[in-house]
Amino acid sequence: MIKSGIKNLRRISTKSIYLVFLTALVLSLGAVPGMAAEGCHCNSNLMGQVFAAAEADLGVVGPQNTLIITDIGSPAESYVFLDDFYSEFNNRNLLYTKNLLTVENSRNSPLWFAFFNKCSGKCTYIEVSYGNESNISYKVTENINFDKLSKTNKSRDAWSEKVNNSVFNGHEFAVLTISNAWATGNLDYELMQCLELHNHFCPGVSSGYVLANWMEENYPLKDGVSYTVFSCPNWCKEDVFVKRWDVTPGTGGIWVSALTDNETEALGGSPAGIFVVKDKNAGTMKAVVLGFNFDVVNANCGAKDTDPGWVSKYLADLWLMDQKNWDTEGLVSVISVMDIDADTLSEMKLADNNPYVVLGLLNSTESTQPLEN
Repeated sequence: MIKSGIKNLRRISTKSIYLVFLTALVLSLGAVPGMAAEGCHCNSNLMGQVFAAAEADLGVVGPQNTLIITDIGSPAESYVFLDDFYSEFNNRNLLYTKNLLTVENSRNSPLWFAFFNKCSGKCTYIEVSYGNESNISYKVTENINFDKLSKTNKSRDAWSEKVNNSVFNGHEFAVLTISNAWATGNLDYELMQCLELHNHFCPGVSSGYVLANWMEENYPLKDGVSYTVFSCPNWCKEDVFVKRWDVTPGTGGIWVSALTDNETEALGGSPAGIFVVKDKNAGTMKAVVLGFNFDVVNANCGAKDTDPGWVSKYLADLWLMDQKNWDTEGLVSVISVMDIDADTLSEMKLADNNPYVVLGLLNSTESTQPLEN
């Protein structure tokens, strides 16, 4: 009996030592810099405060009337709020494909949210600070209904002044164009995915979306088919190709460069790029050279030369969103289609080479020195 009691005491003592050690380990982990940083960022009520602040100005945030634009997850360590954000989001029966657009941003950018109510046209813009303390650091509500803002010279000037004063801390154009396009009910989800990467909505992205759809219609991405893109000259369209086709610089899927005015003129005035279509099953490779003419867009979208940029660009976006306009004569043009081989493709990729010269579409006299900084 005595020996049995001693053994039990030893077991209890050993367990007590383990418990003390485990407690000390847990407490010590809290002192690790990375873990301590995450702990101090976690305000489990902050996302609830953000949604409540938006609802105080807009009314109920619901699936029928609300779009949320945010860069959550991009700014440094803002990911610690993701679970709480989606908890609030899901509790309101909001849908990822209908009510949310999460834009990419740099690590040193602020964490921000824009809640848009399409019925009232009002938008509540919110920024939060997080660190030792987490709180709402900036909030403003504005009516951003495009039809109202662009109706008169007075209303245009009033919004232009707010843009100049950065009422949404520099995100005025992005929030206005994305929100109003979404409110039409015609903003395709696949285009929305491209806007997530590009961070805003502009005719440059819209043109890329038109070009991408043209390529897929005429050179379908069936099994064994891949694209290599020489986006030359470059503009905002490149982000569409990266998102839609997973062509990235790191994988050698896209090459981006500029053209001089002389080169642009020699190529017809509106070159958009070279799309190399490789069909592994057929053993073929074609270089499809396309042009895109913004003059066609400007002539048809209803924009005037006197319009401020936020008006003319949004009208261009609306026109390009409408697939019925994609076949408008002169919008997308075929400059050339030619068969190439692997050696030609490799030569096109070399830094000192202009891919149009390699294909014989420009000669060495037309291809001038790179643009000056």
